[in-house]
Amino acid sequence: MSLLDRIKVCNNGTDDSAYAPFVVEGQRLGWVHCDFAPALKPFDDVFLVADNSVTLLDDLNDYQSRSDAVDPVLRALDADDWFSGWRDEAYPVGTGFYEQAFLEMERTAVPRFGVAAFGVHINGFVRDGNELLMWIGRRADDKPTYPGMLDNMVAGGQPVGLGLLQNVIKESAEEAAVPADISSLAKPVGAISYQHEDDNCLKPDTMFVFDMELPKDFIPTNTDGELAGFKLLPVREVMEITADTAEFKFNCAAVNVDFFVRHGILGPEDPDYIEIQRGLHQ
Repeated sequence: MSLLDRIKVCNNGTDDSAYAPFVVEGQRLGWVHCDFAPALKPFDDVFLVADNSVTLLDDLNDYQSRSDAVDPVLRALDADDWFSGWRDEAYPVGTGFYEQAFLEMERTAVPRFGVAAFGVHINGFVRDGNELLMWIGRRADDKPTYPGMLDNMVAGGQPVGLGLLQNVIKESAEEAAVPADISSLAKPVGAISYQHEDDNCLKPDTMFVFDMELPKDFIPTNTDGELAGFKLLPVREVMEITADTAEFKFNCAAVNVDFFVRHGILGPEDPDYIEIQRGLHQ
């Protein structure tokens, strides 16, 4: 196992032959697996399910009507266990982060439709002389996704109605009890994108990455129950865990690798350096 292997896990969604385009207003917004498409057929007042496409009906012709029509369908499908852990958190569905969304959709349903999803990941770190240390979280054992795995200090999906920095401040308070006067100073340092396949879901995701330097005496405390706790580790120990194990949630490992590159811990003398850089931006 290596750092490059961790990046390859993120980008394992290379074959879309088992998926049909999810189309709204003539534009492909996502991918629906052939096993999931039949579950949409009974809802023929909302979806047209053909052999090679799943289309939202054209008479649903604006953001609100589409969102209102899709929501009860998703709730019915959730009752049939198609999704994992209903969040009551709406995500925008569109062709890109900076484009006008076509509708909004419950977060937990987004992977089933293979639509682009966005989130924020925050590296909480401390300087001790010339040494960098990173705060690492461990996901709670009752999390519906990736329970018990290692995580970045703060991470969260990007919902409807919040700006990126607003979300950083909100998630930092909920997940690590970081005061707003600290979290508001988090620095945007780039974006990581990948296409990951898991459980017959093709996920084209983008993570906006922030670095947050913390006071030496600050100790994060989880307040929303999503993390079991935190450890402060030397950055090179974090790199060893990331490279040699699968303890980190797959996309959090990529955020770690990006941190190692940007802070000069992983340099161009590594033979995988160029391929790692390419893999972080698919």
